[in-house]
Amino acid sequence: MAKGDGSISAVKDKSGNVVRNRWRVGLSFGVNPLTGKPNRITKIVNGSKADARRVRDELRRQYDEGLEFSQSHITFSEMSKLWTQSRYTAGAASETTIKLDAQRLRHVEALIGHMALRSITVPVLEKTFATIKEKRKLSNTTMHELHGIVKRVFSKAVDYDIILRNPCDKIKAPRKSDPNRKSLKVEDAIKLVSFVDEYERELLEEFNQKEDRQDKRGNSTTRSYINGLVNISSIMAVRIAIATGMRRGEILGLMWKDISFGDVCEISVKRAYTPALKLKEPKTKSGYRTIAIDRITEEHLKAWKQLQAECLDTLGEAFVQTEDTPVCCSNIGGLYDPTNFYGWWNAFRKKAGFPTLRFHELRHTQATQLLANGVDVKTVQTRLGHANASITLNWYAHAVPENDRKAAQLIGDLFSANIQNEDLGDDSPQADALICTASAPTPHNPPYIKQAGQTN
Repeated sequence: MAKGDGSISAVKDKSGNVVRNRWRVGLSFGVNPLTGKPNRITKIVNGSKADARRVRDELRRQYDEGLEFSQSHITFSEMSKLWTQSRYTAGAASETTIKLDAQRLRHVEALIGHMALRSITVPVLEKTFATIKEKRKLSNTTMHELHGIVKRVFSKAVDYDIILRNPCDKIKAPRKSDPNRKSLKVEDAIKLVSFVDEYERELLEEFNQKEDRQDKRGNSTTRSYINGLVNISSIMAVRIAIATGMRRGEILGLMWKDISFGDVCEISVKRAYTPALKLKEPKTKSGYRTIAIDRITEEHLKAWKQLQAECLDTLGEAFVQTEDTPVCCSNIGGLYDPTNFYGWWNAFRKKAGFPTLRFHELRHTQATQLLANGVDVKTVQTRLGHANASITLNWYAHAVPENDRKAAQLIGDLFSANIQNEDLGDDSPQADALICTASAPTPHNPPYIKQAGQTN
C-alpha cells in the first residue's frame, strides 16, 4: 500500500497462529521533524476485516482534518491539568476560581480520569454526570457549572488537535436551580440593626476595659497589635452592609480615602479584597460607584475613625492611620482576611438570632426595601453597582407580601369605583366624586352574589 493509505494485518498469538477476527491497523505519515521518528499510529480492531477497513479510513480522515496522533495517549486527568495551567498562565480567571474549578473536576477525574480523551464518548460522559449527581447529591446549578467546566476542558483539547469534536456539545446541561434568595422583612431588619447597636456598645465597653488594663500595666506603647480592634471592624462592616448594600469584598477593601465626610457623606467603591488576599478592581464600569449614606451611619464611621487612629498611634509610626488604612482592619491596622471575617460572621449571626442569615442577604434586603418603598430602580441599580436594571429586578428584588396585599386592595378599590361610576352615569356629580375618591369607594356586591329578595 502507498504511504498513508494504511495497512491491515491479522493478529497472531505467541505461537504464530492467526487470531480470528482480530486485526492490526497501521498508518504512517512520514517523519516527525522534531523527533526524527516516523509519524505512525497502530490500533487493534476486533471484528471483521471490513470493520478494520472502516477504522483505517476513519483514522485517515481524522489525520486529514488535523488530528495530532502523537497525543492520542493523553488522558482526561492530564488534559484537566493542562487546561488549569493554561488558565494560570493567561490570567483568565482569579486564583480562587481556578482552584475551585480544579476541585470540581476531581469528581470527574475519579471516574474517567484514567481514560484517553479519544475514548470518552457521549454515552460515557452522560453516565459520568449521572453518577456524580447521584453519589454526590449535587444540585442542578452545581451540575450545570460542572458541565461547563468539563466542556471547556474538551474544548481546549480540540484547540490542541487532540480530539476533533467536543462530546459535551451533544449533552444538554442541566438547568440552573432557582437560587434561594432571601431578603429580611422590615421587622427583622429593625431587629438586626438594634442588635448591631447593642453589640457595638458591648464590644466598645469590653475594648475600653482591656485598654484600661493595658494602661495600668504600662503596655500601651509596647504592644505589637491591638487586641479587639478587629471585632469593632467586623461590626462596622455589618453596619456598612446594611446602610449601603455593598458586597463583603468591597467593604473589606474600603479605605478611609474612599469616604468623604461633608454635607453629604459618600462612599466611593473602587476595589474589593478577595479571599485570595488580593485587591481587585470592579469587573465592570458600573462597579465603580459612589453611594450616599445616612447620618447615623456617618456618625458611627466618624467615631470609629477617631478610635482606630488613637489605637494605631500606640503601635508606632509604621502603623499610624493614613488615607490608605482599611476602614475595617485587622488588629494591626492592615487588611482584614475575608476568611477570618466569615468565621466572625458565623458566630455573630447566631448570637444575633439569625443563624442562617448570609452576609449577601443584607444586599438583597437593601434592594428589596428600597424598591418596595418607592425608590426608582435606576437609583437602586446604581447603588448596587449593576450593569443593567434587569439584574437588580431579577436577582435582588423580592416580592413583599404587604405590598401585594396593598396592590390587591388598590385594584379592588379602582374597579369598585368604576362600576359605581357606570351605574350613576358618566356625567353625574356623584360619578365625578367617585373618581376623586377611588381609594375609598362605597362597598358594592359582585353580580354573582344574590341580593335580598332576588330570584334567578
